Amino acid sequence: MTSLARAMMSMLLVMPVADGVGDPDPPGAELPAGDVHPSQLPWDRIDTVAVLGSGPMWDEPPFYRVFDAVLDNERDAVYLVNGGDGELIRYDIGSGRTSRIGRRGSGPGEFGRPVSLEPHGPDSLLAYDMSLGRFSVFSRSGDFGRIFTLPGDGGRGRDVAAMTRMGARVWAALSLGTPPGLMGLATPPGTKARDTVAVLEVTAEGGVSNTVARVPHGLWERGPDTGSFELIRDEHAAWATIAGGGERLFVATFGGDSLEVSAYRAGDGASELSRDAVELAGLPLRGLRGMLASREGSLWIVETVDESTVFHVFGESGGGWVREGRLGFGGTARILDVSGDRAVFLHFDELDQETVVVGRAGG
Repeated sequence: MTSLARAMMSMLLVMPVADGVGDPDPPGAELPAGDVHPSQLPWDRIDTVAVLGSGPMWDEPPFYRVFDAVLDNERDAVYLVNGGDGELIRYDIGSGRTSRIGRRGSGPGEFGRPVSLEPHGPDSLLAYDMSLGRFSVFSRSGDFGRIFTLPGDGGRGRDVAAMTRMGARVWAALSLGTPPGLMGLATPPGTKARDTVAVLEVTAEGGVSNTVARVPHGLWERGPDTGSFELIRDEHAAWATIAGGGERLFVATFGGDSLEVSAYRAGDGASELSRDAVELAGLPLRGLRGMLASREGSLWIVETVDESTVFHVFGESGGGWVREGRLGFGGTARILDVSGDRAVFLHFDELDQETVVVGRAGG
């Protein structure tokens, strides 16, 4: 990476959030000296560890359409879902080397459109392929393991909208029928259809052992263009996502001016889960666009403000949830994974080119 590139990324990662936008700057986190845990890290700034990708400094970036990532701090690596080329990429942060896992295709170890990636035990990865409607297991060295599918996935517009882990358990948010499966070309313009997701546990064999929630996932409307099949999604009519961390499963439902988050925790029995409401004070009422959880259980809520992206970071303390930091980025940015004191982000420039940034909490 050139000195110019390094300087540009440093400017990007420490851009402050303008005063008067959203809520006032949170107070600095007060942490006991010598007793700082990853879930208590003050995320008001991150220091760049690695930059990978495009922008004006890269003629041939190794990826496009990065949908997800998994940090592997023990191996000093990050795994990326390269949806544009139908593969996974392993990036070794120390050496700067990249290697590819899988390839475009429909056979074992191949992908049509991979979109989600999660750790699968200490030495494996679990990838979900939306176009093929299946899960694939790979070792972290790139060896293909096996394939399994989820009952109902792919039928009548049913797709896995999100997947995550809670401890050793895998959870999926399965759409119960997206509008392309509920409406057809002959559907009159103006027809509306509600999409709902079921949050369920996926067994190692691809079965379903537990369903914890059914939540709205958007209101769709058949558009006025009768020459094609245009669908309009009303994101103000609620949509949902899931995230896992700190031995909890978080289910979030976003509305036009609201956010509801529930935390599920395993009980004494194999299928028993307790549910608690998560109260996140100080968030704006509009512009919330996403949620992710760190492996340790902090919550990252995404807000879009004019032409910038803001990440609000909350951690559990004293039975409640408190602000641990707020990060602001110019333009569009998306957080992909947080583990320990590291985070991996995807940033889009004015030409919509993608840059992956690995950073460390800077205080």
